[in-house]
Parts: sequence; C-alpha cells; structure tokens
Amino acid sequence: MKLWISWEKSIGPMLHLHVIQKHFSFCFCHHDPKRSIHLFGLEKYLCSRCMGILFGSLAGVCLKILQIHISELIAILCIAPLLIDGFTQAFGLRESNNCIRIITGFLCGIGIISFPFPSLELTN
Repeated sequence: MKLWISWEKSIGPMLHLHVIQKHFSFCFCHHDPKRSIHLFGLEKYLCSRCMGILFGSLAGVCLKILQIHISELIAILCIAPLLIDGFTQAFGLRESNNCIRIITGFLCGIGIISFPFPSLELTN
C-alpha cells in the first residue's frame, strides 16, 4: 500500500492511494472560481463549502478549548445540512449558492470537531 499527496494544477490537492494494483485518487477541493468566496486569496485553494468547513473546524477547536461540549446528536444535526445541500445539488435537484455552502460547511466543521475524538480531548 502506498499513500501520497500531490498538487494537480487544475483541481488542487489530491490524495492518492495505491492498493494491490489499484490506484484511487481523491480530490480535496475543486476550488471552482464561481463556487468560491474571494477572501485572503483562499479562493485559489478552497471553494466556499471547504472554506466554511475550515472556519467551522477552527470554531469547533475554540469550543473545545473553552470546554463547551456539544452532544453527538447536535454534532450530527450540524453535519446533516451539508450532506443534504451537497447531495441535492449533486443529483441536480436544486442549485446551491455560496452563502448556503459556507454556512453548511461552517456547521459541518463544528459538528466534525465536536465528536468526542479522544485525541482532541483537552486535559488540564
């Protein structure tokens, strides 16, 4: 098994996995200009949804530092809007916009960080 990260000029960072004569590649973010919010030059690397996840994750870490705990149910409810928005757009049921993408990404970032991962627990 071999695992590596590369930068593809047209789509940005890629994670590659080679297992038993099979090669898989995963795109971190498409950073499509029309789906990006132009902020601090981050639009070159992150779309609005991924930027929301990044800032939501940072907010989630701040909540952990402040020892504000969010239940697993609330964390799942924070992640659900992103899944609904992403899948309904992917299946052509509706078109999302950057405001919705960044809000659902932000909530998802908080939800992911709020799960009780042992390595993220802060001790005194």
